Amino acid sequence: MNLEKFLNFGRKIIPKPIFKFFQPAYHFSLAGLAAFWYGFPSRKLKVIGVTGTKGKTTTCNLITDILNYSGFKTGMMSTVNFKLGDKEWTNQSKQTMLGRFQSQNLLRQMVKEGCQYAVVETSSEGILQYRHSFIDYSAAVFTNLTPEHLERHAGFFNYRTAKIKLFEKVAKKKDSIGVYNLDDENVGYFLAIPIKERYG
Repeated sequence: MNLEKFLNFGRKIIPKPIFKFFQPAYHFSLAGLAAFWYGFPSRKLKVIGVTGTKGKTTTCNLITDILNYSGFKTGMMSTVNFKLGDKEWTNQSKQTMLGRFQSQNLLRQMVKEGCQYAVVETSSEGILQYRHSFIDYSAAVFTNLTPEHLERHAGFFNYRTAKIKLFEKVAKKKDSIGVYNLDDENVGYFLAIPIKERYG
């Protein structure tokens, strides 16, 4: 993607203190541009976001297989692999959540292939960089929460807050759906978000 390379080049030539100040706006704008570039594909899909510390990839694959088996053509993005109906390939990017242009491009491919659902592993790092922005999530799944990546988020509170943002995004939908691991001690923070339909 030439546009993405151009934007990344611009990022390199901007002095670091200036870029750090404008970084949130940069990430958010990039997410919006990527969605616009690919025609906001997630609006044509029912998107299920899976977040937590452990078990995200397994959960994504299980949901995708269940939906495909039930007759719904489904696409998936996870740390380990991608799926597009019956097609499957390895995630070589070494990213739990793809960059904004890559994510939107894959979502558009799902639409072109006639997928009805998309299952997206949604990481705290992805949320921190607004990669989840402009993805039209219909449902959120919470697996569990343990102290990881704390240096990146400057503490457990911020790490948990990043995960909760996925549920806050889903809650804006009229028919929002939340799925929760009720055995996790942090689940109350996720249940506090006013989602219409809840399953535990």
